[in-house]
Amino acid sequence: MSSNYKILSHTADIAAEIEADSLEELFREAFNFWLNSVAEIETFDFEDEIEINLKADSLEQLLVDFLNEVNFLLIVKNILCVEIKNLKIDTEKKLLHTSLNVQNLKDISLLKEEIKSVTYHQMEIRNKKDKYQVKVVFDI
Repeated sequence: MSSNYKILSHTADIAAEIEADSLEELFREAFNFWLNSVAEIETFDFEDEIEINLKADSLEQLLVDFLNEVNFLLIVKNILCVEIKNLKIDTEKKLLHTSLNVQNLKDISLLKEEIKSVTYHQMEIRNKKDKYQVKVVFDI
């Protein structure tokens, strides 16, 4: 799977610049960046499906809330979200709806990194030349 994000060097955080053709793809790539940052699993066993519905005041807040939600599920509930099945974003109302395939995490040694939080640091979703771009920073 090719990735549309570039890892950036940062002292106490993990950061990436993400680029995509659509806003939904941008959120998917941000999710993939999160997943590849926390897990060393090559193949996943889907055990269940969950839905996430979020509303925010901005697209940046929507992205941060989404990534923090999947991170919360991992850290607090030991549920690893492994694949986005569908994703819909209403840009006017700042709504996100998605279904995710998940697996219960039984072996914490599968985790590469514990992300404390997704931050707003330098986050701005931009649309330039029909490409969406954002910088995502994880506090570790």
